[in-house]
Amino acid sequence: MAPACLPGRVVSSVDPTKPDTSTHAHKPLAVWRRAFLAVLADCANVSKAARAAEVNRQYCYECRANDPSFAEEWDNALEEATDKLEERAWTRANFADVQYKFTKTGEPILHPITGEPYYEHVGSDTVLITLLKAHRPDKYKDRKEVTGKDGAPLVPPATDLTKLSREDKLALLAIRRKLQPKEGDSE
Repeated sequence: MAPACLPGRVVSSVDPTKPDTSTHAHKPLAVWRRAFLAVLADCANVSKAARAAEVNRQYCYECRANDPSFAEEWDNALEEATDKLEERAWTRANFADVQYKFTKTGEPILHPITGEPYYEHVGSDTVLITLLKAHRPDKYKDRKEVTGKDGAPLVPPATDLTKLSREDKLALLAIRRKLQPKEGDSE
């Protein structure tokens, strides 16, 4: 059976561009639960799942809020859809996708030795990096902190002001006063 979430697949007679005003908008959960969850597990799209089950999208959310077991099944369906997406990402990251090659006129390019249609394995470095960040965050996560040696906080070196002359100390004090915001300043 083809997945209901593939583009162009007709899953119901409900027009997705219009609100569902059919008499099925509030049919009992037991009637549409399986169809809804099957499509949700396939594509993680509540609107498509609601159309497939021929119920109003908002009604699905109401049922979720009022039925803890349905909410748990909903969450499990979303996890299943996410697992499928992750599996697809692994395939893409590992250069396991096949892309056939064609001439400018659309004719397939044939392998010079085998005579079979020529193809290349394609992948995605971006997907690969994203998966590494997700599964090995200690090694591949984006660094957003600045630390000193071995993770110690950055501390400016202590300054010995006793070495300054009285004039130098007064000059530093004057600079500090200039840098402090004045009353009424908006900073």
